[in-house]
Amino acid sequence: MTSPTIAPWKALFVEHLEHVGPSSAEFALATVTRDGAPRVRYCIHRGFWASLPDNPYNKLAKNPTIYESDCPVFTTDARMNKVLDIFASAKDSLSGSGGGGLIEAVYLFKHVMVQWRIRGKCWFLAADDLQGPSLEQNSGAATVKAEVAPFMRQKRGRDSQPLDWSWRLEVENQFENLSPAMRGTFKNPPPGQPIKDGRLGPGEGLGQQAGHLKDEPLARKNFRVAIITPDQVEQLDLGNSDRHRRFVWTRTEEHRPGGSDSFMHWTMAETWP
Repeated sequence: MTSPTIAPWKALFVEHLEHVGPSSAEFALATVTRDGAPRVRYCIHRGFWASLPDNPYNKLAKNPTIYESDCPVFTTDARMNKVLDIFASAKDSLSGSGGGGLIEAVYLFKHVMVQWRIRGKCWFLAADDLQGPSLEQNSGAATVKAEVAPFMRQKRGRDSQPLDWSWRLEVENQFENLSPAMRGTFKNPPPGQPIKDGRLGPGEGLGQQAGHLKDEPLARKNFRVAIITPDQVEQLDLGNSDRHRRFVWTRTEEHRPGGSDSFMHWTMAETWP
């Protein structure tokens, strides 16, 4: 399955993002625990997978700009509860890449009075799963690549081969795009651990800064890039008080005539708001 064209909802969504900052917009992320309890927290939008936001302070080597996708990205700590919620098996949640749990992300753009809901699955990538001899044996990383790659499409006019593009480098650049203080939070003590009961592990502590991901083993162990693969997108437009409107795009899979391969297709329906 491939994604041959940009999703029909993305252009307007990006326009709304750019008004507040395309790599700093806040959104509410809803998950469900293994016991069925709802959980919601705010996250920061970090662009779209394969389209790294520009950051003049990020001096790392970059991937060639040959791919794009419609998959929102955020970053998180592997020890956070949302990672436990999203992983299909909690016992594997700290081991590295994987995920695939259902989520809903809600963005509210007050300047235009528009709410966006993105429903789909969430996947996590750990840098250490994406290089070295363990790469071929890492089922989590292989699963994430298999699920996310169909959403990646080659930009028009680009003829670079796929080998020119590194998943590991993209993860490291997401870390580099954060401020040194934000990078340092991945060396914090375990989130949610009672202060009176917990002992700090080697290198753990509040208020630290961090450098490059390759030079920070503790931060590298905890840092995850989260990728949302959308199944349904909803836009609720409250900008006109006389006519509120709601549009729902649903992703489907269609087969090419006379062929065995398939491609993504989005269908849109306007519903009562």
